[in-house]
Amino acid sequence: MLDLTRLLPGPLAGRVLERLGFEVLRVLPPAGDDLARWRPEAHAWLNEGKQAVTLDLKSARGRAELLELVRDAAVLLESNRAGAMERLGLGYPVLRAQNPRLVYVRLAGHRDDPAAPGHDLTYLAASGLLERLEGAWPHAQLADVSGALWAALAALDGLRRGGGFYEVYLSEAAGAFGYPPIPGLDGSNPAYRVYPAATGRVALAALEPHLWARFCEAAGRPDWAAPRTNPEDDAALARELEAFFLTRDADAWEAWGRKHGLPLRAVRPYREAPLELPWRRG
Repeated sequence: MLDLTRLLPGPLAGRVLERLGFEVLRVLPPAGDDLARWRPEAHAWLNEGKQAVTLDLKSARGRAELLELVRDAAVLLESNRAGAMERLGLGYPVLRAQNPRLVYVRLAGHRDDPAAPGHDLTYLAASGLLERLEGAWPHAQLADVSGALWAALAALDGLRRGGGFYEVYLSEAAGAFGYPPIPGLDGSNPAYRVYPAATGRVALAALEPHLWARFCEAAGRPDWAAPRTNPEDDAALARELEAFFLTRDADAWEAWGRKHGLPLRAVRPYREAPLELPWRRG
C-alpha cells in the first residue's frame, strides 16, 4: 500500500491496514511530515510498522519513481485537494494504466465541493452532528477517525472487486456517527447519563428495560423501575440518582456495577485510555 496522506485520517487508515497485514510505504514530500513536528507521539503511533520514502512529485523524477511503485501496489491512498494529483499527471486513469488492479482511495471533505478546505470541526458542522452536540465541544476528531475507517473499508472493497477508484467524504463519514437517531441519548433519560460520585464521575447506561430493572434491584430501589410518564418524573428520578451516586467513589461504583452485571463505568481521564487498536486476535 502507498500512503500519500498527512495528518490524521489517511495515516490512521494506513495504520489499520498495516495491522491487517499490508506492507505500507509512506510517500513523503521533501519537507517531511508536519505532524512529526507538531505531535511526535501521535505521529509515531500512526506510522508504527510503516516504511517511508521521500519523493518530490513536482519533479519528473519523483513522478516517474511513483509510477514505478504503483506497478506493484495494491492500494494507493491520498488526501490532496481534488484535482491536485491530476494536475501532476498522476490521476487515477494514469495510475490505472500502470496497474489495472490498483485500488485508488482519495479522502475529501465534502461530496458537493471536494476541493473546499476544511478540518474536523467544519466536517462535523456540515454533517449535522455538531448541531446535535448542542454547543458541547467534541474533544475528538470524529470525522477524521470515522473517515479513516471508511477509507480502510473502501480499500478492502476495492481489493475484493479487483481495483477501482473511491472518494471518501469526511463530512458524510462524521454523519454516520449520528445514525440512526435514538431518543433519550441527550441526558434526558436518567438511566443513560453521567453522574458525579463522591470522587470522580460515573457513566450509567442501563438503556434496555431488563438492565434498568437489574440496576434498580441491585440498588435496593425497585420503586425506581416504575414507569415514568413525563419529564418531571425523569427530573425527580435523576435527582435521586445524583444523591445515590454521591455515596461512593467512582471506582467503587464501577466495582459494584461489575459485581451486579451492570453497564456502569468510572469516567476515566483520556490519557488513561490505551493507545492501541481496539481488537485482539485469538
